[in-house]
Amino acid sequence: MNTLVVICHPKPASLIRAAADRVLAGAEGAGHAVRVIDLDAIDFDPVLKLTEVRNHLGSPESRGELAEHFDALRWAERLVLVYPTWFSGPPARLKGWFDRVWMNEVAFVLPHGARRIRGRLRNIRRIEVVTSHGSTRRVNWFQGNSGRLLARRTLRVLCHPFCRTRWLAVYDVDNKSTDELARWLDSVERAFGS
Repeated sequence: MNTLVVICHPKPASLIRAAADRVLAGAEGAGHAVRVIDLDAIDFDPVLKLTEVRNHLGSPESRGELAEHFDALRWAERLVLVYPTWFSGPPARLKGWFDRVWMNEVAFVLPHGARRIRGRLRNIRRIEVVTSHGSTRRVNWFQGNSGRLLARRTLRVLCHPFCRTRWLAVYDVDNKSTDELARWLDSVERAFGS
């Protein structure tokens, strides 16, 4: 399966970076073709510029600096997002990646005269999120699970009609023992080893 792993965490020695390594080990060990976009390593600019907003329904050719990202999305059958949950959602850099890369003629089209967009990433059959939360599962539930809803209700509708989502989260991360975190990392690797 063509697996695109998008990583977003600025700190090299972090739990999320360790989780990303486990995702890669599991997917590559299972023989999947893997591409990685490390948003912090490439210093991805998350800011949607005024020119991009004005040309939001324009052609992707107008944004040549993002061509590799467009190609990776069109190639992927499985999208894996690895990030920490901050303020109930993904970091700004990852949110900016959605804003700038999931654009017209890549992730969707708005046919002339239509009022609703149509998903264009029919090649993506799975969206999987690997994330950490400082708060408990219950607090996240009360806050509305916005990261989970982003994957399930926003990104998924632009993908294959039978696209499945999977959520692999560790909650209350600052109060977990080293053994608990190690077990979570092991479960992440196992999840991507199939």
